[in-house]
Amino acid sequence: MNIATLPAGLALRILSAFGFGFFLSMFTRSSGNLLKGPIQADLGLSEATMGLTFGTAFFIAFGLAQLPIGVLLDRYDPRKVNAGMLLVAATGTLIFALSHTSAHMAIGRILMGMGFAACMMAALKTYSLWFPVNKLPTINGVQFAVGILGAISATKPTEWLLQVTDWRGINLIMAGLSVLAAILLLVLAPRHGAKSSSETLLDQIKGIGKVYGSGYFWRTTPWAFISIGISQGVGTLYVLSWLKGVGGETTSSATNVLFAIAFVSIFNYLLVGHLMEWLGRRGFGPMTIPYTGIFGSMLVLGLIIAWPGATLLWVFWALSIGWASLTVASLARAFPVYLAGRVYTGFNQMSFLMTSIIQWLVGMLLDFYPRVGADAAPESYRLAFAAVLGIQLLGGLWTVAARMLRIGEQTMIERENAMSAQVKDV
Repeated sequence: MNIATLPAGLALRILSAFGFGFFLSMFTRSSGNLLKGPIQADLGLSEATMGLTFGTAFFIAFGLAQLPIGVLLDRYDPRKVNAGMLLVAATGTLIFALSHTSAHMAIGRILMGMGFAACMMAALKTYSLWFPVNKLPTINGVQFAVGILGAISATKPTEWLLQVTDWRGINLIMAGLSVLAAILLLVLAPRHGAKSSSETLLDQIKGIGKVYGSGYFWRTTPWAFISIGISQGVGTLYVLSWLKGVGGETTSSATNVLFAIAFVSIFNYLLVGHLMEWLGRRGFGPMTIPYTGIFGSMLVLGLIIAWPGATLLWVFWALSIGWASLTVASLARAFPVYLAGRVYTGFNQMSFLMTSIIQWLVGMLLDFYPRVGADAAPESYRLAFAAVLGIQLLGGLWTVAARMLRIGEQTMIERENAMSAQVKDV
């Protein structure tokens, strides 16, 4: 039996080894919804401080680590790079679990962000080596689905865990699991036989400039990385607070909504990769699915702001905005494989820097109106989410403008092929 042209046993070893680290990364990103309240109660943090030290510190570190990690992934064995970074994450998680001040918490979260920054990109780099490019949408969809299991663990299971331990205990468990994930990568995942890059370190750094200097990159990705930033910035820290403070839900019922979002998202990612391949065979562009999802998410977020009591709209919002992540499959077709690590991490860097901006902005705006007891005022939530929707609208307008101005019409592969053809003609 084969999975995407590889023997099933080999494919499952690769997917499970890299998937477990991504599972832990997604749990860490998503756990803020449930851990935010206990941490604030324990350390006495305001919304702005919580957003800055818990969310922004993590996502800025995650984003800034992307480009150096991209160079490392294109230069060295992705298994070893990922395993080493997971040990950094384990150290940060341990520091975070023992924190008693916002400064210590920020240090822990910075190390966690740096450490978990390699998980998805190392997996995507490895998949680009082992699997055919036409199968990457499905394989990447499987990877995202595994990550959603981590997001599911950050809902009801975390609520249950908080009944037998506290936020510190949960993070101590995560530190141990991160060490285990590093070991499994080295023991379980096979090493690919591809030769290491012959480029010098300076040439590899220049490769980052090739990615960011590509018109196609800036034509295709801004609306997507803005939307991913919104998905992570809002979805990982503020959905539970909205459901309770604006939607009128209890903690238990709001957690049920988060569980439903994560559970349905598994099937979303598993199926949408197949849909993307099917549309591609019929002549649709690789960004058809991502852009459709992004536009749909904007409509749903507008409805949420207008009718905050319709809590199930959050499920449709999460499903649609999640399609933005499939932009990486489009990039895999647009850039040569030797740049794959830097392409993925360049896109990821922009996504996570946008996440940090969104969490900082939302945290600041939630303190705009006087608080209602321990929670931000409903008016503050509407103001913050309207600002987020406005930023997403700007991304959509840029996408339209880039096409009208004919920016980046050729991919890097198309441009290199055209240049090779000219040389042959000469």
